[in-house]
Amino acid sequence: MDERPSIAFIGGGRVAGVLAPAFAGLGYPVVAAASRSPESAQRVASLVPGCRAASPQDAADAADVVFVTTSDGAVADVASSVSWRAGQGVVHCSGALTCGPLAPARAAGASVGSWHPFQTFGGETTLAGVTFGIEAEGDLLAFLERLASEVGGHALRVPAEARALYHAASVLSCGYLTTLLGEARTLWTRAGLPPEQAFQAITHIARTTVVNVERFGAETALTGPTSRGDTGTVRLHLDAVRDVAPELLPLYREICLRSVELAREAGRAGGDMDLRPLFAEYHDGGGR
Repeated sequence: MDERPSIAFIGGGRVAGVLAPAFAGLGYPVVAAASRSPESAQRVASLVPGCRAASPQDAADAADVVFVTTSDGAVADVASSVSWRAGQGVVHCSGALTCGPLAPARAAGASVGSWHPFQTFGGETTLAGVTFGIEAEGDLLAFLERLASEVGGHALRVPAEARALYHAASVLSCGYLTTLLGEARTLWTRAGLPPEQAFQAITHIARTTVVNVERFGAETALTGPTSRGDTGTVRLHLDAVRDVAPELLPLYREICLRSVELAREAGRAGGDMDLRPLFAEYHDGGGR
């Protein structure tokens, strides 16, 4: 594969909007962007001098490597609706999908792969330090690994059989972490505390926690009542959650149970807790 192959995107969302200028900044010719929405294609194209909005077929015809940055459900449709050519690279950016949906491109003689940024694209995004989950073979694999390094990230080979769990780990790290922090805000506001200060406090402690996990590991960074075997505080939480947010009781219970397992693995006092009898009292929103 050429040292600096020409690149096109099919899919005009946030991922393409980050990757296109990043690749262009590395000296790759980013020649075309396509999307179901002409406005989205034009938006991506406008980020890179010399890039043009095009149809999916025109984008594929113009590039040595095509990145399919659509939703997961649209990858197979793109692969089957475009005429590919031998020697071309066709790469999707899904974390959960294998290369299976790109079978029509492979049948046409193209090399296929997956290059998934283990990163959130919900706001400000950087590629530096990001892990890229890669599935590919031969020259395309070497190119995608080099590309991960060039954007400042880390290449990780993720085989087909591992992709669903790999992606579930990314969702727990990001999307569901966001959900958890949102529910922390729910408890904060239902306690009658100032809503405008909720995320100031919540995100600060979350950032500190993430730094500690990165530096010392989850077992060492673990804190809270389940880490120290404090059943009394867990009961206080259950009573309060039952009173103001009973819909969050199942979530609180399950997180406590997983925290006890982590404490057990770390040899912490909380690892000896058996919370199931206590939780049984609150199974249907009960408790004293």
